[in-house]
Amino acid sequence: MTEIVLYLKSNLADNFVLYFIPLYIVGGRPVAVLSAQLLGYTALFIVPVVVMLDTLQIPMFYYLYGALSQRLLVRKLSERARKKERKLHESRFFRWMQVMGAPGVVAITLLPMKGCGMWSGVLLSKLLKYPKPYSYLLLILGSTLGCAILLGIGDCILKLWWILAGS
Repeated sequence: MTEIVLYLKSNLADNFVLYFIPLYIVGGRPVAVLSAQLLGYTALFIVPVVVMLDTLQIPMFYYLYGALSQRLLVRKLSERARKKERKLHESRFFRWMQVMGAPGVVAITLLPMKGCGMWSGVLLSKLLKYPKPYSYLLLILGSTLGCAILLGIGDCILKLWWILAGS
């Protein structure tokens, strides 16, 4: 196992963009942050890149939630957004986040779980009818705190790895 990690570190570390952005797109913030941390990137590098990628998603999600068109692709994406909205409305967890208001937007954005993240944060912010500048602030705060949590988890994993590898 140690050989695999060292191989990946030596071969992928030089091609950060080639693996980080696809990992971010496919696996989300948790996968991208933890893999970058395991490959030796520092928090001062990881957090700004992830927050930037999270922030770039916000206008797209606002557009998806707000726009309806006759085009097939947009119609499918809109249907997916409505389906997600219906599913979230039925969730007790989402209702609890909605009752929390602004802290709920931050909390649902920062949580590294399935069903949380920028997509759900934008939806909650839109349902709570927050103005976009205020929403952006809450979503970026949630993204930054989410990165900090993931970096802490990654640090614990690395420490545990070195303890187990050392014995």
